[in-house]
Amino acid sequence: MDGQAFADKWRHLAPQMSEQAAAQMHWSDLCSVLRRPAPTQGEYASGEYEFERAVRKVGTGTAGRADVFMRDRFIVEYKRAGLNLGPAMQQAFLYARELGNPPLIMASDLLTFRIATNFTGTPPRNIDLTLDDVAVNRRIDDDLTTHEALHALFDDPDRLHPRHVRERVTRSATAQVGAIAQALRHRGAPPRQAAHFVMRLVFAMFAEDVGMLPRGLMERVFKRVQLAPTLSKATFEELFRAMQHGGPFWDLDLRHFNGGLFDDQLALDLTAEEAARLMEASRLDWSNVDPAIFGTLFENSLATEVRAQLGAHFTDVRDIVRITDPVVMVPLRREWAAVKEQAEALAKTKQGKAAALGALQAFHERLGGVRVLDPACGSGNFLVVALGQLLDLEHEVRELARDLGMGEFSLPPRVHPQQMHGLEVEAFAHELASVSTWISYFQWKAAHGGAWEEPILKKLTNIEHRDALLTPEGSKAPWPEAEFIIGNPPFLGGKLLRSNLGDEYVSRLFQAYGGEVARESDLVCYWFERARQAFGGGLTRRVGLVTTNSIRGGANRQVLQRIQDTGALFNAWSDEPWLQQGAAVRVSLVCFDGGEETDRELNGQPVTRINPDLTASTDVTTARPLPENAGVSFMGTTKGGPFDIPGEVARRWLALPNPDGVSNADVVKPWVNGMDLTRRPRDMWAVDFALMPEAQASQYLAPFEYVRERVLPQRRAGRDEPGKLKWWQHLRPRPELRQAFTGLSRYICTPRVAKHRLFVWLPVETVPDSAVIAIARDDDFTFGVLQSRVHEVWSLRQGTALGVGNDPRYTPSTCFETFPFPVPTPEQRAGVEKWAQYAVQMRDHLLAQDARATLTGLYNSVAELRRAPESTHPAMTLLMAHDRLDAAVAAAYGWAWPLTDDEVLARLLALNQERAAAVLT
Repeated sequence: MDGQAFADKWRHLAPQMSEQAAAQMHWSDLCSVLRRPAPTQGEYASGEYEFERAVRKVGTGTAGRADVFMRDRFIVEYKRAGLNLGPAMQQAFLYARELGNPPLIMASDLLTFRIATNFTGTPPRNIDLTLDDVAVNRRIDDDLTTHEALHALFDDPDRLHPRHVRERVTRSATAQVGAIAQALRHRGAPPRQAAHFVMRLVFAMFAEDVGMLPRGLMERVFKRVQLAPTLSKATFEELFRAMQHGGPFWDLDLRHFNGGLFDDQLALDLTAEEAARLMEASRLDWSNVDPAIFGTLFENSLATEVRAQLGAHFTDVRDIVRITDPVVMVPLRREWAAVKEQAEALAKTKQGKAAALGALQAFHERLGGVRVLDPACGSGNFLVVALGQLLDLEHEVRELARDLGMGEFSLPPRVHPQQMHGLEVEAFAHELASVSTWISYFQWKAAHGGAWEEPILKKLTNIEHRDALLTPEGSKAPWPEAEFIIGNPPFLGGKLLRSNLGDEYVSRLFQAYGGEVARESDLVCYWFERARQAFGGGLTRRVGLVTTNSIRGGANRQVLQRIQDTGALFNAWSDEPWLQQGAAVRVSLVCFDGGEETDRELNGQPVTRINPDLTASTDVTTARPLPENAGVSFMGTTKGGPFDIPGEVARRWLALPNPDGVSNADVVKPWVNGMDLTRRPRDMWAVDFALMPEAQASQYLAPFEYVRERVLPQRRAGRDEPGKLKWWQHLRPRPELRQAFTGLSRYICTPRVAKHRLFVWLPVETVPDSAVIAIARDDDFTFGVLQSRVHEVWSLRQGTALGVGNDPRYTPSTCFETFPFPVPTPEQRAGVEKWAQYAVQMRDHLLAQDARATLTGLYNSVAELRRAPESTHPAMTLLMAHDRLDAAVAAAYGWAWPLTDDEVLARLLALNQERAAAVLT
């Protein structure tokens, strides 16, 4: 059946048939048009897709029936032709609460259709269709036709998600208004004033489109300003005065808005061109603006230098829900489930209805008392999502009261933006947070038929414009009391604190949080520690924060260890892609409490425990440094300037004499960074005066003059005082590394960050860069153990990850110093040495065969061959060498091979703890 035949048939039949007689035939015909099976066709498990799905009617204990149901997709309710679809939609939404809340709800009277979305934390989107729309496949908007909307019921409910429409509107709106904000800033308007003025205009356009202001008002205002820009300030002052108090404006009578947004008549001048642009913006449907992303998309008009310093970033609503759900909604919904069951049981008798209402009123009052805090709220997106979810839950409570016959006004609305608390240091973002929260609230009320109380706005003193970490005096900043703490604190690496925040601020930070947060930690760790301390007040129950995935290792991990010591991690996503200022980063989502939660999930899977490194298996974070590994592994030198030179220059200098008879070979040395190891050596050299005093270094004329000319100006301009005093030396010359190299002819090195954990031999004359970790050992046995799968497993768990590629990072203190080497017999040692030498030999051979080959490329091939072996592949022999090496290393430990990664970790951890304990005794 095609769409036209369907429309013709049901225009004729609909008036003649009852709902019960027509529903299944109508749905089956529609399925035929869409080439989708009806419930009586196809292969579906029992209960997955069916007509007349039994469902308990809320509050009555009796059974109802959903006309059509598909699990996790939709519910359809039919009514007789010509009847109002409202009751059918209402009934379907009640059924949805009992059937797992499928994302789409549809009602039909056989002639028309209404599809409503039912996504968590989002006001519904309604799509109204007719038989004629089905017949001609009418286009609904730029991205959707009638048939595509109906197909989405079966195949892709997310296609109808309100965010798609709202994102389009929001992007257009922010582009229009953002240009005005930027222009005001460029003309010298103070940031706070510019933010306040622009947010007033934004809210006024929104208020018009949800019915709080007369339709067309803002277009008239902007038109007047366009024609008479010299009157712009006076015109806006007149408008804001009327909105502040309520009353006449031109020929209209405006509502009483009040609140912090219209607490005075502050206005700024606009040009005619800017007024024209705002007039165009006012024609958008501002009721569809998404407040959860509005502020983020408005970032180009913020004080971007501040936001960039702190690491402002975009957070998708779906990711926000992965924090707000486990932290805020899971405990509240548990409470609600118990109250609901109690109320429904009590309401079955007349005598019990009063008690049922009392139980509902108590929980409703509880919802109205919930306090949520985002201590780095930015433009308010976490607060917006949490508020929407609380409003949804309150709606369920009020609907149940109504269903149980307790009257429409037995539970008046209580959930309010004043329950959302925030801290934000940047003026424009703070203003956005307040406005976005109000817009979210009124948007929800408009979608659910709420009335506008007056005054419409109340001042949101609960969203504060201040630093979350320090007071102006330099002490710890207090946080508002809150039951739930959520948010996305700024991403800023520990090494960037001083350059981005300034020496004075960072010194105060270190002093205020000394002994609580390691100085090397990323900025986000301070929010974790402050949130952990909030449990001491007794009110805070749960916390959920987003951070870079570096929280799992190094100094950052200490803050998670403190959380584990005093409470517990109960939900986490250890390593997720994220978008920060248009660039991909990797993040962790971490939820914790005081240890009360017994259900724990890691990466969406139930686990019994979450370790401080955000794993659920063997907790290697308890491993201790071993004395036998001390003073062996080092980061290479940090040059701190352009000491590097190309090979041809180096070789020319090596041939030059010096007047004092010294050889330039003493200070001109081969130099390698990580790329030289993973790719091809670039023939780079470096001037390295090691620890020489200036007088001695100056004896090497050409190298010294080069450093004086290239490096000295940079050092003088820098902040590092020791670097200025010893400008001819590398900034971090690593004297301990040089001492450890004494007596060696070669050493082992590995890139700090690399896709594959590779170890390479280098001559002791070669200077390793800070991107390289040097191991001061020259024996094949140590090399073989380090290059084995046993050590790789340990280093992957003990290290961290870095960059867009999420490549593993090797840290000497955790990866090497804690690693328990085997104690082999002579035969076992010889076996490891044999296969270690052969693996290096095979690598060198393969690299020599192809001038374009790299070590990364070779190990890409090895990884692929592990998945799909191919005996004729050139790298197959290298794979075999590593397999033999792994077995030889396992034998040196006395282990049968192969072992799972967790078995390897458990055995290594046991060895580590045994040896660490032996040292203590």
